[in-house]
Amino acid sequence: MPEYYVDSLANGVRVVTVPMPHLHSVELVCSLAVGGRCEAAETSGISHFLEHMIFRGTAEYATSTELERAFEAIGGSVNAATDAETTCFHSRIHPDYLAAGIGLFASMLQRPKFDQLDVERRIVLEEAREDFNEDGVQINHDNLMVGLLWPDHPLGRSLIGSPETLHGIDRNKLEHYYRTWYVPENLLVCACGPVEPEEFKALVEKEFGSWSGASAPEVMAAPEIQDTKPESCWVQDSDSQIGVQLAFRLPGRSDERTLAVRLLRRVLSSGGGARLPLKLREELGLTYAVEANCSMLEDTGYLAIDLAVAPENLTAAMTELFKLLVDLRQQPIPATELAAVVRSYMFDLDFSRDQLESMAVRFGWGVQANYIRTIEEDCRQLQQVTPENLQQVANQLLVATGMKLVVVGPWSETDRQQVEQQLQNSGL
Repeated sequence: MPEYYVDSLANGVRVVTVPMPHLHSVELVCSLAVGGRCEAAETSGISHFLEHMIFRGTAEYATSTELERAFEAIGGSVNAATDAETTCFHSRIHPDYLAAGIGLFASMLQRPKFDQLDVERRIVLEEAREDFNEDGVQINHDNLMVGLLWPDHPLGRSLIGSPETLHGIDRNKLEHYYRTWYVPENLLVCACGPVEPEEFKALVEKEFGSWSGASAPEVMAAPEIQDTKPESCWVQDSDSQIGVQLAFRLPGRSDERTLAVRLLRRVLSSGGGARLPLKLREELGLTYAVEANCSMLEDTGYLAIDLAVAPENLTAAMTELFKLLVDLRQQPIPATELAAVVRSYMFDLDFSRDQLESMAVRFGWGVQANYIRTIEEDCRQLQQVTPENLQQVANQLLVATGMKLVVVGPWSETDRQQVEQQLQNSGL
């Protein structure tokens, strides 16, 4: 049996079914191709704001409470998330109530009321305040980093927006943005669980088949990587630790090196025996929290390494971090280490077969993002990666050109001078 099925309705809505007959629940997901990179500067944060407003009652369910109770009545707990490229609404429901679940999402996405806008604005403003300190200074490492990576581009702005842009979003702007981006061609509906593809498509057709709307606009392409010197952003904050994020620009997720990048991330920080925690935490005691993560978008992305250190450990930690990265470029990963990382990765792939959310991401988001990879494909290609492959990718992507650093916390000017010198003379 195929791992997934893809269908399309006449109006452009895509339907993805991932049969998992051994399970006893269904993950139902509605994903729209709209996010932070679709926004104008003056309405930054509107995608996330609109996501919140979709919950504020519909033509059939007058309030958010009524809507939530309707989901709870079928075993669900509806939630949503907005990123740079997508807005995703999702809920786990009981298989016997699949039709009702699709009907609830259809009500939300096609017939929102946009009531209590000012109340929801206050809630979003409270959420946005988490990114600022008591002086109103931005301290969110991710927000600061994207500003360095993509200045003067929608990708370089906070997904939540700023108090200024949020106050400027009125009902007319919200409804216009909704009509522009919440259209059939932008929607993908996915179900993972004990679901039959033909039955699921028919249920989606019943609820979404008559929906109409023009095609969504094209989004702005990411700027090309420029040959620049390393760049940093330093923010003072009253905390007991200094938070550091070091990042390297990556090509888009369709690049042939993407799987190798994911393996490099695991070499760096997946598990207690990975290089970053092993050296910086277990051997040297310089940090408790250190990890590497990848953000992969359609045409760009970045690999970020995050750690938190006491002020007196900042320069020592950065020295060791750069040594680790230089070593990845200069020395092939030992075959035994690579084999262990690949084995762990393949275990996770096997485990994901029983995880509704993982399958919804792999195939639902995968179709939406034009990045479909079956588990078998991943397993086959993982076993073909060699230490020389990874070393080559490290040499191509872990480079000083375009390298960015964000430092937030109680750092001193001496700290800054020393780390800046390390940044310029990293050996990468």
